[in-house]
Amino acid sequence: MEKAQKEQEYFLARIRSLFDLCEKQGCPRFSDFLTEEQAAAVQPLAARSGLGFRFWGGFEGAARTMLGVFPDWMEPETESFPIVGCTFRYPEAFSLSHRDFLGSLMAQQVRRELVGDIVVSPGETYVFADERMEKVLLTQIDRIGRVGVRVEKGVPAQIRVQQNFREIRGTLASLRLDAAVALCCGVSREKAAALIAAGLVQRNHIPAGNGSAQLADGDILTVRGKGKFRLETDGTLTRKGRVAVRCMQYL
Repeated sequence: MEKAQKEQEYFLARIRSLFDLCEKQGCPRFSDFLTEEQAAAVQPLAARSGLGFRFWGGFEGAARTMLGVFPDWMEPETESFPIVGCTFRYPEAFSLSHRDFLGSLMAQQVRRELVGDIVVSPGETYVFADERMEKVLLTQIDRIGRVGVRVEKGVPAQIRVQQNFREIRGTLASLRLDAAVALCCGVSREKAAALIAAGLVQRNHIPAGNGSAQLADGDILTVRGKGKFRLETDGTLTRKGRVAVRCMQYL
């Protein structure tokens, strides 16, 4: 059995244990922070559990989220999640990156699974983490790289994540997965089909194995080594009956 498959089975077993413990103990249980791919894999398990559940990362639109599992008597409220948000302040003249913050956290022996989104902006960055990391964030980090920072608990009520895109316009005979991958990546239809067959393409963070699958407006395509794309179309047809689309590549 391949290492990746073993790791996936171990991960899903840990998730199943959350539902078992919640049901037996009658209290909410929470996972570590999950990637978008992990959350997509967990969604069917959660839906079949019969228990209340919710994904939350500290703010609407967070990419990394915790899974919260709740007993029947309890509403899955965001306030229940063991997530702390901290604000890091520093002079705007210094340009710090997501990698800079993550590196400083890892240097404090913080496991990646205990850190959620890191939202970077000039002079101010918001870090979301498991509440067990609160003391580390507030008392053990005073520099990010060579830049001194001030850290305080709490973040603004509204977090806006600025996402930049590169627009790729084109037309497709139909909204087939292989045709869309070809357009996004600038490769032939045959090459796109090979990427899909090799397991290198995800649709909405789930491995996509069927090149003829029909896509929908808003679908997210991730192609290993090529990037991440959002498909946009309103169904408009050209004079030749082809579908006009935009592939928005995440930068």
